[in-house]
Amino acid sequence: MMTIDSRIKPDWSGKTILIAEDTETSIMFYMAALKKTKAKLLQANNGKETVEFVKSGEKIDLILMDINMPEMDGLEAAEEIKKLKPNLPIIIQTAYVLNEERIRSFEAGCDGFIAKPVKIYQLIETIQSLI
Repeated sequence: MMTIDSRIKPDWSGKTILIAEDTETSIMFYMAALKKTKAKLLQANNGKETVEFVKSGEKIDLILMDINMPEMDGLEAAEEIKKLKPNLPIIIQTAYVLNEERIRSFEAGCDGFIAKPVKIYQLIETIQSLI
């Protein structure tokens, strides 16, 4: 069973986090890691679906976006979302930790960057800084 470090106890009641991820294992990780935060957790399986969620008017406070997804990658989706909602925080997650990826992420409008494998404390701290 995965648990959040007992020293980190964020309460994000009333906040909604959209998890944009196409792999079931990663989705399960984020759901488990964020469960105790009391945030409402939504899921999109690709970049196109993520953009549609934002267009739907659903209240979203932050997006966790995988960089490599089918139909529309995370950077393309981030660029589209920032045109619609420039102040919506987006944290990009990627297994590619090259500096070029980080630069491309920020150029696409992303507000945070997390390298996989994700450490729970880093995830929580990054979200806390933006939510």
